[in-house]
Amino acid sequence: MAAKSFATLTDTDGTIAVIAPELGGWLLRYARKTQKHGLVDALHFSQAAVDRYPREMYAGIPILFPLVSKNRVGDKDHHYEWNGKVFEMPQHGFARRSKWSVKEQTPTSITMELTDNETTRANYPFSFRFCLTYRLNQGRLHWEQVVENRSDAPLPFSAGFHPYFAVPPTTKSERAACFVEIPDAKRLTPVGQFERFTARPFPAQNWSVDEDVADTMFLTDLKKQELILIDPVSELEVAFNFEEAPQHRFVAIWSKTTSEPFYCLEPWTALPNSFTRLKDHELIVLEPQKTFRAAMWLELRPMA
Repeated sequence: MAAKSFATLTDTDGTIAVIAPELGGWLLRYARKTQKHGLVDALHFSQAAVDRYPREMYAGIPILFPLVSKNRVGDKDHHYEWNGKVFEMPQHGFARRSKWSVKEQTPTSITMELTDNETTRANYPFSFRFCLTYRLNQGRLHWEQVVENRSDAPLPFSAGFHPYFAVPPTTKSERAACFVEIPDAKRLTPVGQFERFTARPFPAQNWSVDEDVADTMFLTDLKKQELILIDPVSELEVAFNFEEAPQHRFVAIWSKTTSEPFYCLEPWTALPNSFTRLKDHELIVLEPQKTFRAAMWLELRPMA
């Protein structure tokens, strides 16, 4: 896709964000000027990642909707059941592979919209409007998601974001030096094919990105809904705050290998297989004409 199809936001301090509305509303970059290192990207980005879209999206922040992770019906992966009917649904839903329309844009903000259409209704027979706004303010990147149920029936979904943080954020450091500051929480371990999860305490700690999380580590009940990725060599940190997204009560921590240039900290409203585990009440079931809202922010800054 040509660069002109990207929307670039620029703050008064030189902070930038780049969004590709036609590529799933994909936030590709959030970069801030620093005194020591110049412009630093908080998120992993490469043109190669964009060129692989939609086969892979290992960069920026893809949007997860109307499903986080995957769901299984019987022996069928990537399917879900609702009201006695079985539908196919790709991993992490279809929003990240859909074209979003731009509703409003200023030098520092953009508002995009995704609504149901003939393609979505084939496997997700609901009428909805998903509105997403990105905004830069004093070096921080804020965003707000609003999901409206335009159906006459309840709207079932789970939602989340999939940030690929750059590790390390500068060439002066190395990946193994980086760690995540995680508050008190509970760690969840899946049983079988995500039929259920067991929980145990996860004390507050600095979690090294050198730990293997290829199988995904799940956390919940964070004492504070904030994670801080720290690079002590570059003396930089990225705070990821989702306190204004209380229903995003789960965090999936993942990286493909321990040598990738990215590390993922993903706030989700549900765990895998949420359509099948209805008794766990993770799935959001939005009543007709009702609205779901959530807000988050990122800030790259010198270490506290």
